[in-house]
Amino acid sequence: MEKRESCRAIIFKDEKMVAMYREKNGRTYYTFPGGGMDEGETINECVKREVIEEFGIVVKPIREVYTYEDEKTYQHFILCDWEFGELGTGEGEEFQGDASRGVYEPMLIDIENIPNLPLMPPEAAMQVVDDYKSYGKNLDSEVKSLTSIF
Repeated sequence: MEKRESCRAIIFKDEKMVAMYREKNGRTYYTFPGGGMDEGETINECVKREVIEEFGIVVKPIREVYTYEDEKTYQHFILCDWEFGELGTGEGEEFQGDASRGVYEPMLIDIENIPNLPLMPPEAAMQVVDDYKSYGKNLDSEVKSLTSIF
């Protein structure tokens, strides 16, 4: 089975980080902004498209900071600057009223609260917290490879 390749944004604003609150199939959790890559799309094109669709904000990709792999996916985590836009004005398919897709709520979360939240994937969430404490909002300059226990 071929793994799904996707891009995720790490966006800081005023000591907070952008995340999507989700309720789906009886689960409550948070995700990093992003989604699957379209054929022929670069990781920067993907992350910019996904963030505008889901969150209504335009970002400037800075650099890849993590890769994450589990049994189904290979994800690129891209540090991005928030250029402009209003959080929560996304018009992606998530917001088209299909209740079977669950709840989507774009929000800013306090960085110090991340360890207490079910932010997926947890390996990336903990790495963001550790790198933010050590390096600030620019995170570490080296790309870290994160792997799920699968």
